[in-house]
Amino acid sequence: MKLSDYERSRNPRGMHGWGDVWDRYDDWYEKLVQMKLGWIKILDYGGNQRHAAQRFRELGIMPVIRLYRGEPNPGTLPQSHLSILKEYVDQGITRWFEVNNEPNLDGEWKQEYKGIVQHGAPEIVMPNWLDDAEAVIERGGYPAFPALAISGHDERHGSITTYQGYFRWLAENAFDRAKAVFENGAWIAIHPYFANHFYRDSDGEWHFEYPDDPICQADDPGRTIFDDDVSLMCGEVPQTLLRQYFGLEVPLIGTEGGPWVPRTGQVIQQDNRYPGYDLQWHADATVAMFEWIAVKAPPYFFGHCVWLLDGYYPGGKAVPAVKMLRDTEPVLRPKFDEEEEVEGHYRSHYFLFPQGISWDWYEAASNYLMHFGVTLGQSHDDAGVVHGDLGHTITAINLADDVLEALGKFDATLDVIRADTLEALKELLDARVEADARFG
Repeated sequence: MKLSDYERSRNPRGMHGWGDVWDRYDDWYEKLVQMKLGWIKILDYGGNQRHAAQRFRELGIMPVIRLYRGEPNPGTLPQSHLSILKEYVDQGITRWFEVNNEPNLDGEWKQEYKGIVQHGAPEIVMPNWLDDAEAVIERGGYPAFPALAISGHDERHGSITTYQGYFRWLAENAFDRAKAVFENGAWIAIHPYFANHFYRDSDGEWHFEYPDDPICQADDPGRTIFDDDVSLMCGEVPQTLLRQYFGLEVPLIGTEGGPWVPRTGQVIQQDNRYPGYDLQWHADATVAMFEWIAVKAPPYFFGHCVWLLDGYYPGGKAVPAVKMLRDTEPVLRPKFDEEEEVEGHYRSHYFLFPQGISWDWYEAASNYLMHFGVTLGQSHDDAGVVHGDLGHTITAINLADDVLEALGKFDATLDVIRADTLEALKELLDARVEADARFG
């Protein structure tokens, strides 16, 4: 799937719901419409929120449904949840589903695993996620890659380290299954809690790009998101890994997070390099954040469902950010069809490895794969699928003559590479990158 194939709201404004608030306060639907939202995150405990999600969809707000299970790890979705999911899809309410949540934290594991799990236990979580993701896709939904609690390189819970372990496990143990899932509806859920890593400069321009912003780069030149992901842009960690290992990009949606809401009179300033913020500054920043996502974030960052409606404000007490959202019009993300008209037509490209090749060969080619963003794999049939209206090229790595002959039946140009060693392959492909010459 291309980004344009996903059903979405172009309005990046989103909110995280809580409990049965929709049932206890009838005016909540009206309150959320007044906030001019594009997305709403809903926890479904067993079909009890389908009516709320349907009403939101009728009001033009796209629901994201977390199929809630307490302590979901280890395990997969029960049949009852899959049946509920299918009803959501068949009734046209939504296709967006979360099937797991923050598996890098002890609180999302059953009792016997608490205090033991290291970095999200990829050998446990990823096989279960693949099973759930395939089941969701089979029923017409979009399954989320699990959001992590943003924690950098924490000794046991680190989100960066956990993401690295997850994608490495998928690539080394279930490459074809994982690639098929990401090509057919999977997306990446993120939880951007970003401390006070944002500010407005002397020219009035807002910065939410930490750690790529001027303050951080002046203090620590070269710092990247892989050094610290306490950022609105934390999703660049899993997206970069997906691009590196599978040559793909999928939507990112924040399904929890945002700048913490200060108490009255409180100033939040976890990082002293950046200005602190109070309740009113939080309101300004919340509106600015959504506008920044719409205008400056990558096209795959669809929206962010922040915490403003949770139990800290029972009865819908309006913090300043809520009022400011009601008083301002949202900025929409561009239409993909408009962007595609500007970009014009394209030539598709498949990078084909021999079947059964070791992971070292993927790593040798990784610089080339990331630079050109190619589709890759070991399937001869997949390699022959043409997407580009300007033609199709298959880059064939060390394939036998009879395989090359079989590829000749496809309407494609063959780019044949022979490399006896990993070093030779890396040198050849790196030279193409250096020259910005995809086919040498």
